[in-house]
Amino acid sequence: MKLLTAFSLALFNVPTATTASYTPPSSNYYRCLTDTEASAISTALANGETIDLFPSKAQSDQSSYWEVEYHGTYKILRNTQPDVNTTYLLYQCGLDAPVVEEKVDGIFHVPFTGGLVVTDTTQIPFIEILNRRSQIVAFAVPENLISSPCLVEDIIPAGKEDGTITFLPLYNDTALDSFLKEHNRTLAFGGPWDENLTMKNKVIISSVAESPALAAEQGRDVNQAIFEWLEVYGAFFNEEHLANETVEETRARYDCHTENAMIVAEERRREMLEEDKSRLPLVLWAYHMQDYNGTDIGWDVGECPNYYCTYASNCMVNILNSTEGSVDYYGYTYMSDDEFLEFGKDADVWIYPSSNWNSLVTQKADYLSDFKSVQNMEVYDYQLSGESAWFEQRMAEYDNVLLDFCEVAKRDIDPTHGRKWFRNVYIEGVGSLGACSDPDEPYMPRVTECLKLEENGGGADSYSSSGYTSLGKTLVAWLLMSLVSISVLW
Repeated sequence: MKLLTAFSLALFNVPTATTASYTPPSSNYYRCLTDTEASAISTALANGETIDLFPSKAQSDQSSYWEVEYHGTYKILRNTQPDVNTTYLLYQCGLDAPVVEEKVDGIFHVPFTGGLVVTDTTQIPFIEILNRRSQIVAFAVPENLISSPCLVEDIIPAGKEDGTITFLPLYNDTALDSFLKEHNRTLAFGGPWDENLTMKNKVIISSVAESPALAAEQGRDVNQAIFEWLEVYGAFFNEEHLANETVEETRARYDCHTENAMIVAEERRREMLEEDKSRLPLVLWAYHMQDYNGTDIGWDVGECPNYYCTYASNCMVNILNSTEGSVDYYGYTYMSDDEFLEFGKDADVWIYPSSNWNSLVTQKADYLSDFKSVQNMEVYDYQLSGESAWFEQRMAEYDNVLLDFCEVAKRDIDPTHGRKWFRNVYIEGVGSLGACSDPDEPYMPRVTECLKLEENGGGADSYSSSGYTSLGKTLVAWLLMSLVSISVLW
């Protein structure tokens, strides 16, 4: 992969102009313009020539809350999330900032080379995929919630030792504002529910605010919409090409896995007894809530539409969901023990999106024994890659989450895939993301390449119930190993 990255950069790198004439670039500039280049562009503009310094462009296909307009030498980025509505001017480094009629909330030269402030762990993989990990200078998140191996093992320890990494107090706009004023060449990525949306040198990122309900209404996939914000990050570094390529490759895998899940579901249906053909696997998504004093609150049950409901739909399974419950806690609704038992006892699989299963079992062993999923040891939490990695990394590996979901819901669509997120709480320990291989290399999301299955058609015996024959599995495994070997060589 190192050679491939180097080859890509060489292919798309822009040579330094040696004459005063303007030469359109073949790719976005990954650096500031030289004085000669800037002069040639200024002359071309004065002569009325059409200028486009950004041949690679970001474009929203699935996301609802962002758009980028390109104006030759600068970009206008808009966050269109309701109640946010911020606008940023991004201009090519080496030129003067243009004067625009539109009111903007921030002006930045691109590619941005200053320091970065992380205010939410979900921002970390986006920064790392674009190989901007080394630009991080401050965190407004607890250190113990950061999961990135290269940050935890290398960047943060070294930065704390030499004073280049700062940990800011949580939810403290005054401290963040003071830091940005003191370090005026620093950019903070803020969140969609920040109180101060227009703080100088802060950009609001609304990836986690993408609406599952709106996506479902418009026929979009909210998991794809969230990851598409990689292109917004990319716009700040002129890395639209890399961001677009990564978004499209991930989307293609995800769509392919989804199509395979439909085929496997149909194969399973054909094998079932006639009276069971209409029954899909039933998944329970819920966890138990307590307050800070350890007092029981109730059961937090999945509601649809939501990102996990999209996974269930793509895996061709049913997911239990509800907005009902008799327990009111600060305006939120939870189920009592009796309500939850009646609601979830017959689920085939229980996905428990929390980290407190062990303490729950200690408290409620007899109660839990009435659940079918518990009796069959089909309970999974999200800790197979670590205690906090789910919140930080899973949005960047949404295709792996789909494969995990399908597997635990008995839609095993790829026998070569090893679960990355959902951990069987009875037989598997808490995992990790592994070690950092090179802090100077970008984060590469873990990938299970997708080979499209062919539909059986009802009469062929070329697939087993999981979609493959024994020979097919061998061939698929061989092909995948070949692909892995090739990718390593590149």
